[in-house]
Amino acid sequence: MTNKFGLSRTIPAEIKRAIRQACGFGCVICGSGIIQYEHVLPEFHEATEHNPVKMTLLCPQCHAKVTTGFWSKDKVLESMEKPHSKKQGFSNEVFDIGHGHPSLQFGGVLLKNCPIPIQVSGIPLFKIELPEEEGAPFRLSGIFCDSQGIISLRIIENEWMAASANWDVEVIGGSIIIREGKRNIHLKLVASPPDAIIVERLNMFLNGLQFEANGDFLKVTSPSGGVMEFTSCIADNCKVGMSF
Repeated sequence: MTNKFGLSRTIPAEIKRAIRQACGFGCVICGSGIIQYEHVLPEFHEATEHNPVKMTLLCPQCHAKVTTGFWSKDKVLESMEKPHSKKQGFSNEVFDIGHGHPSLQFGGVLLKNCPIPIQVSGIPLFKIELPEEEGAPFRLSGIFCDSQGIISLRIIENEWMAASANWDVEVIGGSIIIREGKRNIHLKLVASPPDAIIVERLNMFLNGLQFEANGDFLKVTSPSGGVMEFTSCIADNCKVGMSF
């Protein structure tokens, strides 16, 4: 679909990335990481180009409030000057975790019914807690670091928070993709509601250990150079699924 000037609704990838970076990877008004790309001034039907300076990120709910006239363009323009995600330091949303114990697919390792799926140096990298009350979901928490050991994504009781200091965060098709540079994916996390989180890609440094996951394998390299590789492994009904 194109507008009267022949401009396609398809936005080039590099323009999308520039908009994400300017907005801190979340809705400029509320910080939600589930976003849509919006031409602000001019609106799309009057635009002759996809200019990232004149575009922004809005979540579907905030976008609807603008398009239905309940919120003004002035509100959007003010938020573009001080994006919510940059003020709070992260974009965020909530995973749909159901009433059963969630599983974690970590590269080549499937961790099921493990309150602590993975721990490093005695500290849980991930943990799964029981519901706070009857009918509530299980509670998943964890952290991911980049290849330099800097925290890029936190999960606190099912809420994920992607740091606005990342080079790029793209949320698309149920996936959270974090890049350290162009074509350099350090994390691809896929939601499989209501009972699974899948780590498809990972390059993470934590407490001296290098974690690499891609498809169906997980490789862990120690400071001494020792390498542990895991493919098609399952840990089920363990208090701690894996410990390094």
